[in-house]
Amino acid sequence: MKLRSVLFLAVTLLTLAACADAPPGPEALPTDYNYAAGELNFSVALDGVVVQVTDVEVYASDGNIASGYVYVVPTVSVTNQNETPVSNRDFTLVDEYLNEYESWQTNVGFGAALQTMPEAIERGQNATANHVFIVPAAALQANLKLRWDSQITLSRIDVSLGDLGTAGQ
Repeated sequence: MKLRSVLFLAVTLLTLAACADAPPGPEALPTDYNYAAGELNFSVALDGVVVQVTDVEVYASDGNIASGYVYVVPTVSVTNQNETPVSNRDFTLVDEYLNEYESWQTNVGFGAALQTMPEAIERGQNATANHVFIVPAAALQANLKLRWDSQITLSRIDVSLGDLGTAGQ
């Protein structure tokens, strides 16, 4: 009986130790959320909103951000046929570890070449613009994806940016 208890305890402890180091699983969405996903250069449509990422540039630190960080600048096209406006604040960059990076329209040296997304894209409108994300350089290898998440319409679109390698470092 004691041997069985010791073996059971050992197996339980090993299982707990193995689970403690596991990376986070997929993020669970509420059951009433709508979800769509796609890849670079493909249009992803959901609830009347179409998002397409046509290009991604990576720029090294220009001295305005901390060492070890880079700028990730996707070019995003949005078409809205939904009653609810698409806000430029609904876009984030997410890595495979569920770290989220907000879009910043910063004063950067390459800013003259960027197009700014309007505050809101109303029904029947479309826009192509750049978002500027400041991320750790290590995140370039963490399966980054552009996320549009609307809590008003309960919709989420993820667009995988592909392998960004170590560019810009």
